[in-house]
Amino acid sequence: MSDDRQLPYVLATPQHRLAGRAVDYGFYFVTFGIGWLIWNLIVWTDGRTPGHQVLKMRIYSTDTKKPVSWGHMALRQFVLPLAYGIAPLILIVIGAANSYNGNNGSVLIAIGYVLAGIFFCVDAFWIFKDEKRQRVTDIFAKTAVLNECVSA
Repeated sequence: MSDDRQLPYVLATPQHRLAGRAVDYGFYFVTFGIGWLIWNLIVWTDGRTPGHQVLKMRIYSTDTKKPVSWGHMALRQFVLPLAYGIAPLILIVIGAANSYNGNNGSVLIAIGYVLAGIFFCVDAFWIFKDEKRQRVTDIFAKTAVLNECVSA
């Protein structure tokens, strides 16, 4: 990480992180997004998502080596993904507007969805890139996901 101070727990494995994401998606679909959103807003104070809470993971700042705050979680979970989702969203909206006006906007819509899928996959699978196991979002937010079942 950024200095000699160690994180209090070991990094979560890529499989553990992907399982946490799968648990989050499961909760999202079971609660139609509403319960999942409310649960998220509550557990963000502990530096977790519902999936992280169930699987005993927590998000730590790589700068302070402490669990992140609610605001840091909002940046990591909402603001950063929204930022790299703007370009695909703009293409989809322009394509939809063109279709509504009688023009063929389906190509722009398709490009927007493909671009969004590429961004999603690159972010999700970046954890396999090196030993830091960080998503692209983690790199920008300066965070690491730790497995709190195993001490460092």
